[in-house]
Amino acid sequence: MEIRGNQTVSSGLIEGRIGTRASNRFLFFGSNRYVDRGVIDADVGRIRDIYEKAGFWAATVSAEVIAEKDDEARVRFHVEEGRPTIVRSLLVDGMEQLPDAVRARTLDSAPLVAGARYTALEYDALKDQILMRLRGQSYATARVSGRAEVSPEEGSADLVIEVEPGPSYRFGELEVEGNLLVPSRKIEKAAKVVLQPGDPYDPETLSEAEQEVFALGAFSSSVAVGGVPDPETARIPARLVVSEADAMRIRAGAGVGIEQGFQQVRGLLDFTHLSIFGGLQRLNLRNDIAYRFLFAEHASGFAGRSIAELTQPDLIGPRTDLALRFGYERQLTQSYTSQSLVARIGTPIRVRRWLYITPSYSLERFFNVQVFDQEQLARTEARTLTPLVDCPDGCTFSYLEQRLVADRRNSPLEPTSGWYASLDLQEGGGPLGGSFDWIRIAPEARWYAPIFPNLIFATRLELGYLQPLSTPEGCTQSPDDSFSQSFRCSPIVIRFFGGGSNAFRGLGAGRLAPQEAVEVKNGNGKTTTIFIPLGGNSSVLATAELRWFFAENLTSAFFVDAANVAAGSLEAFDLSALQYAAGVGIRYRSPIGPARLDVGYRFLRRPLVVVNDVHRFETNFFDWFAVFLAIGEAF
Repeated sequence: MEIRGNQTVSSGLIEGRIGTRASNRFLFFGSNRYVDRGVIDADVGRIRDIYEKAGFWAATVSAEVIAEKDDEARVRFHVEEGRPTIVRSLLVDGMEQLPDAVRARTLDSAPLVAGARYTALEYDALKDQILMRLRGQSYATARVSGRAEVSPEEGSADLVIEVEPGPSYRFGELEVEGNLLVPSRKIEKAAKVVLQPGDPYDPETLSEAEQEVFALGAFSSSVAVGGVPDPETARIPARLVVSEADAMRIRAGAGVGIEQGFQQVRGLLDFTHLSIFGGLQRLNLRNDIAYRFLFAEHASGFAGRSIAELTQPDLIGPRTDLALRFGYERQLTQSYTSQSLVARIGTPIRVRRWLYITPSYSLERFFNVQVFDQEQLARTEARTLTPLVDCPDGCTFSYLEQRLVADRRNSPLEPTSGWYASLDLQEGGGPLGGSFDWIRIAPEARWYAPIFPNLIFATRLELGYLQPLSTPEGCTQSPDDSFSQSFRCSPIVIRFFGGGSNAFRGLGAGRLAPQEAVEVKNGNGKTTTIFIPLGGNSSVLATAELRWFFAENLTSAFFVDAANVAAGSLEAFDLSALQYAAGVGIRYRSPIGPARLDVGYRFLRRPLVVVNDVHRFETNFFDWFAVFLAIGEAF
């Protein structure tokens, strides 16, 4: 199918609004479409309507069917746009008695003015703007109507918009409906953060109150609407209609994971109580366990965690909570194994519904931190390994953390517009005690912009800076080489690692970092070389991605990633040492988020740093590729 003669209206817009479709069959996807002359005739009228709404009332449209093969035909639409219709006059009547400031805000940046090309879309947008802005300035019963007199022969239109603003209203009392267990005072307190009786009526304020109530976490839905206006008191009551969620929830699941560096089977069991003590105190018990296969038979075993979280709302006002967290974790990574206990206290603060600040204090105790278990370490070639962390018998981390998040995306699962920014700060040790002293800074920024309705540009930038502050002589016995010196007093559990489906897509999870080659003998006496990622004290990740929605449930992606993780606190920011990966991906838009397949290739073929300089990580062509299967977008 093709459209000819259209210059003002794009072919994509026309194709999206007519019934005739080209066949899109490919392998097992898509379907064959058949010529239907009844649909084609109706499409001629649809295209003419499109042009009338675009301001071309003199446009003519015709269609022809051209046979090309025995079972194929081409449908061609011909458009003659003619001259556009211009707004000759535009009168807005009925706002003369309103304050000057109200009139100015109502008509500011009007989408249609005299002398512009007349389109029904912009005409309707102007009427909607007047109505919405009047209601947003307390004129809740405002009404707007209009008429358009179009002369296709003259190419002109005379427009009249009639406004009935009505009286100015204020909010009355709050009315709560639908709550059974949650006290009404709790709901009213949350809503009054943004909506007070006596405030000027504004539908946007109702929307904000609705979201404040939903943020309590006890409801499956919350709706805030204005009640019946009372002209005598000039008041409108605010009705808050809620539907309480199940107080107790149990979530269980199982799955498998396949990475280039490891494979795993995992299960989870979570329990949530939304009001454990009757005052919206939220209790979360999260448990997950996995069996991971690392380095074939050389390091496999269980990993998992068990965490209890209790949140007390309204610690200091309705937007500040108290969060307590206790947990146990066993980590089994390509770099180390460890066990740890953690206790954390924090005060999440909702400055706005899109802006969060969470200051916290954490105390963590690590024990049994090591590269291999003792049996594997005994088989290692007789040489000194770069120390990964100097607490094999146990060490304590005591630190403050502040996390700032600003989220202005239109969707957290599949964003197509908006931006996201976060900043994570850690200050460890010093007067807080603990085995190490450090400062850690990790900012991130993301931006999403639609280029066309079905083409989205997305980009992000992540940085990481870790500065150990402990005295080297007091916290390490590292060999005297450059890498060991850089890692002094830098425990591996807080270092940066890159790579993975949501990070640098040229390497597997955690693989982008300085590596140490270790030769391990297996049970039959043969020697195998494995590479241990050491992490780094600095990191950088930059990504640019085009997402093309080419079918109803299918999206393709084209991406370029640039990243580095280095030993020194500033070393990763050397742009000449960046790793680059380019790739393609496809997503299936499922109810739980996009199911994603990405393939990345390190096209510069820059080898990873191996600190002992004995072996090379990349040994064949396929080591420059990485394949990922995941749920959700990379960012």
